[in-house]
Amino acid sequence: MIKQPEFDPNRENIYFYRSQKKYIAMLNEVFGDVELSEEETRILIWLTNWDTSTVTNIVSAIKRAIGTAVKNRP
Repeated sequence: MIKQPEFDPNRENIYFYRSQKKYIAMLNEVFGDVELSEEETRILIWLTNWDTSTVTNIVSAIKRAIGTAVKNRP
C-alpha cells in the first residue's frame, strides 16, 4: 500500500497535498496490499505530481491489463 509522505509546507501547498492524497487513493485501488519496493513506491508517488487525467489514465490502463491477464489465464 502506498502511503502519502508527510505534509511539508516548505515544499508544497495544501491544495497539492489534497490532490496527491486523492491520486494515491486511486493507485491504492489498483495495488491494494501488494508489497511494493521502495523504488516502485517512490515512482508511484512521483506520478501523483501529474494532473488528474494522467493518473486516471495510468490507473485505467493498469486495470485493463489486470483484466486481460485474468481472462487469459489457463
